Amino acid sequence: MSKHHSALGLATALRPVQPVTLTRPHAAARAARFFAEKFPGKSLYAVKANPSPALIALLWDSGITHFDTASLAEVRLVRENAPGATLCFMHPVKAEEAIREAYFDHGVRIFSLDSAEELDKIVRATQGATDLTLCVRIRVSSDHSKLSLASKFGADPADMKQLLIDTRQVADALGICFHVGSQAMTPSAYTEAMERVRAAIVGSGVTVDVVDVGGGFPSVYPGMEPPALDSYFDAIQRAYEDLPVSYSSELWCEPGRALCAEYSSLIVRVEKRRGDELYINDGAYV
Repeated sequence: MSKHHSALGLATALRPVQPVTLTRPHAAARAARFFAEKFPGKSLYAVKANPSPALIALLWDSGITHFDTASLAEVRLVRENAPGATLCFMHPVKAEEAIREAYFDHGVRIFSLDSAEELDKIVRATQGATDLTLCVRIRVSSDHSKLSLASKFGADPADMKQLLIDTRQVADALGICFHVGSQAMTPSAYTEAMERVRAAIVGSGVTVDVVDVGGGFPSVYPGMEPPALDSYFDAIQRAYEDLPVSYSSELWCEPGRALCAEYSSLIVRVEKRRGDELYINDGAYV
């Protein structure tokens, strides 16, 4: 593997004909340490953001002990590359066969759900296991994010009371989770979502063991400079401390791009320029 001090230096020296992937292990290690040290709770890497085996092993070595997996393939991938990691199957809609293999073959004990049907599926697939941490996903606004996830997953707040009560009956530990959308541009996205969490906890009257604020933590891109991550952490901690369960529960988050955005990039060659349009030698139709 070649080493260069900068992308420009590599492009100038090699003038590659084919696309070249650049990796910056030190950048991902730095991001992992930042979350491990600064976030006031537990950080789960969202594997879907970049499922590179080398990155998973690097994050594990840099202090990320929990991984948010969204598929059985990701469960297998993390178990292979970070054998000691805690796996969390956080996709709220899963195949029953995937749940069964994750539980019995890979030691997964943490699952998310957003419906009574999914709860029943988890109970069946794990054969009524009594050691489950089940996180009920509530639907929240994605108005402050560049990519909305509000319409796809999450239980309607009106349905949360019964779903939390039912889940509490079978879960060893009960959580509430949400996702404010990808690339959230203001800490208000999390504080507003936490108000829905508060209402769900008060309305259901159940004991909650985990509050998971999900992902959405932004990265800096040209023309897109969000506030510093410290301000997000501070806002989340204040909102969490105002919850009636803050004294007895754990706080989690699921960073994806915030951990991997600076890890890799791609050098491509421009084959043609037409006004502001560039034709490059990498993409879906190459």
